[in-house]
Amino acid sequence: MKLFILSCFVFFQSLFLSAQSHNNYNVFTNRIASFSKPATILYKNVDAKGNGFIEFTNSKKQVLRFRLFNHNVKPGLCSIAFELYYYEKNDLKRIESLDINGNLIGCNIKLNGEAATEYVIEKPDLYLKKKKLIDAAEGNIDMKDDSNEKIIRVKLFDQNNILIKEKKATYISSKTYWDYTIRMSWP
Repeated sequence: MKLFILSCFVFFQSLFLSAQSHNNYNVFTNRIASFSKPATILYKNVDAKGNGFIEFTNSKKQVLRFRLFNHNVKPGLCSIAFELYYYEKNDLKRIESLDINGNLIGCNIKLNGEAATEYVIEKPDLYLKKKKLIDAAEGNIDMKDDSNEKIIRVKLFDQNNILIKEKKATYISSKTYWDYTIRMSWP
């Protein structure tokens, strides 16, 4: 009888620990040293098989996002496993692409193989006007590429976090920046 009770206890304990480990995705945030803790779930879309994605946030206005497959982090293109977004007020300031171990990782499908991108709003009043139009349409707006208006400049960094020197400054459109700000795309 004691053996039966002990067997039942061990069985239920292992089930509990297994279920707990699969639902505690917060442990993955510990791989990212630059992501401040404690963190809370901002958005979670994970099915019963442990497939989907999750976003964590913290008091420093950082957002860490990653995909899951079978309850484990699933790297995407260029072996990018995590993306770390930095915000100041409501403006996106920086995105870092990180590998499964939390190290910066460059990607050849990006502008210049960068691992991190910083955003500088050089004309905040003009961007605010355009942002209001985009917000009013909930992002469903066809805007002409306004990158030649030099509203939002990007600075690109390699996997060693060293600025990639460019012959001339790179600008992106207001709509592209807005899409990045709301985390519309995955690598």
